[in-house]
Amino acid sequence: SDNLTRFENLTPQIWNADLAVGITGAFFCSQVFGDYMAKQGHGVIVNVASDLSVIAPDQRLYEVEGLPRDQQPVKPVTYSVVKAGLVGLTRYLATYWAEQGIRVNAISPGGVFNEQCDDFVKKVSQRIPMGRMANQDDYQASLVYLLSDASSYMTGFNLVVDGGRSCW
Repeated sequence: SDNLTRFENLTPQIWNADLAVGITGAFFCSQVFGDYMAKQGHGVIVNVASDLSVIAPDQRLYEVEGLPRDQQPVKPVTYSVVKAGLVGLTRYLATYWAEQGIRVNAISPGGVFNEQCDDFVKKVSQRIPMGRMANQDDYQASLVYLLSDASSYMTGFNLVVDGGRSCW
């Protein structure tokens, strides 16, 4: 059976649906809330991107032994496109609304441990200098920072919090 997430098999319907949720949804949320914030003269938007907004997915993480190459599962191209698009949207809006007192930043988290299979966790952890996936609460302080006045002179920034994965 064809794996529909593989690049060569991805249909226009899947492409459009993934982009509609991931980037078009963020666009409309930003439009509604950003317009409100602009009228108030202040506000903060934080888009949630991914470490895959700055690095390509390592498809070896998803390999299943014994499957032919054309049937191997992959991280779909739409994920990378959406996450990179969110960073682009962040930068655009940061300059668009700066004079109205709105700051717009992105956070790009790495993978979070959530009971994935041991083999996957081991493969991912070997590709992270800190040697582990993120815990579920590892991003809270970074998000609070971006939303607070502590980052009042930051806009258009993509805060990568990935245990060093994007360094390699």
